[in-house]
Amino acid sequence: MFNYTICFIRQGDKLLLINRVKAPNMGLWNGVGGKLEPGETLLRGIAREIHEETGLTLSEASIQPAGVVRWVSGSYDSGMYVFYSELPEEQQQLATPLAVSEGILMWHNIAWVLDEQNEGVAHNLKYFLPDVLAGTYSLEHIFTYNDQDQLTDYRAEKLQPYAHTRP
Repeated sequence: MFNYTICFIRQGDKLLLINRVKAPNMGLWNGVGGKLEPGETLLRGIAREIHEETGLTLSEASIQPAGVVRWVSGSYDSGMYVFYSELPEEQQQLATPLAVSEGILMWHNIAWVLDEQNEGVAHNLKYFLPDVLAGTYSLEHIFTYNDQDQLTDYRAEKLQPYAHTRP
């Protein structure tokens, strides 16, 4: 079981992203999320992280498990559970930019986030986020890195069942 979660919150053609003030992905736009607490279910953990980072209170029913992202190298094998939530268009949008303890929140057009030339987002988003946005949730996205932390391989495989509560 992994210790981390990430959620991509969509409203219309925009995603709510955070530009993190600390590693990993410091200075890059990414989804909101964080570390699971002991005994916490995956949905409870991501709902808590969403609230802590954005102030939004989303019901667990409105958050969709959307796959897994895994990082593998000679010295580590870790990952995170990916989630997706869509806010109704008629719901008032969170006003951004908004400085929070983890960084800066901002709504970004999906086309901007996925643009091949965009180096301001976490480097692996362009590989797995299109599947998440298309509703293809049954994948494990595996990123392999060399000893210099350079991406050497990416592949997506059918996701195997996993536990939904952190021990």
